[in-house]
Amino acid sequence: MNLITPPTDNSQPSIAFASQSDRSKEAIIFLHLPKTAGTTLNRLIEWEYPLREMYSIDPVLFEWSAGHLRKLSKRRLGRMRMFKGHMLFGLHQVLPQPSTYITVLRNPVDRVLSAFYYMRNYRLHPQYWKLRREKWTVERFVERSTRDNVQCKIIAAADYHSPCTQDILERAIDHLDRYFSVVGLSERFEESLALMKLRFGWQLNSYSSFNVTRARPQKADLPQTTLELITERNRFDVALYEHALKQFDAAVAKQESEVSRIAAELKAARTRSQGTFEAWLFTLRASARKAINRAYSAI
Repeated sequence: MNLITPPTDNSQPSIAFASQSDRSKEAIIFLHLPKTAGTTLNRLIEWEYPLREMYSIDPVLFEWSAGHLRKLSKRRLGRMRMFKGHMLFGLHQVLPQPSTYITVLRNPVDRVLSAFYYMRNYRLHPQYWKLRREKWTVERFVERSTRDNVQCKIIAAADYHSPCTQDILERAIDHLDRYFSVVGLSERFEESLALMKLRFGWQLNSYSSFNVTRARPQKADLPQTTLELITERNRFDVALYEHALKQFDAAVAKQESEVSRIAAELKAARTRSQGTFEAWLFTLRASARKAINRAYSAI
């Protein structure tokens, strides 16, 4: 997958943050990292903002969609409150209004496994037939694919298919520290949602999970050598994740009682809705809202 072309300016990007009293004018940029519960977050976000105030990068026509976004008038960009999708860090450079970033990271080993089995099992994925035809294993995927350290590359605005480096890791960490209001973790998703709810005033009235890769073995079922290979090939993502975990723990600790309460309510709501008519109806309505938002974004 290619993403939005990274900024050509290698200097530190500037960003205008909204003051505490003026956050209603702030744009939120959600960097959707592949296979990190981002699809679920996308569907929840779409209920929090008017459709005309969101822009979604199309997951299929992403190159065209990203280019279209950057060609929009300043007037239309200025009306947007939410930008989301698979894109590299740096969109704030073209926005006329104050902005901030959010994202969700995932344990790199789990993320790689989920990505591989998703590509191998989802017939519409561009890599599906190649993986099937050539009978790729997890090990072969990790050894040959350029899809290593994906989280670092996206957050650092580095070339997606080039080797990751220590400099890219350091830039990704700097971006997380300086430009992101909330950095969530997919393994602690309800707590991540709680932090976003508190920061942005979200309602989160309905909650269900989307795009979960179920047809895959668990880590415990794989050889230790395979897990070590994934860890080594994604060592920069491992370091970034460890940094994000410390950042996340600190953010939760500042509002521990509220975060715990909201997270418990969300988890209970998700558990109650599983397999119910209400969950099916929410999924159906969310799919319709997603389609409408993508169509509007393409105009």
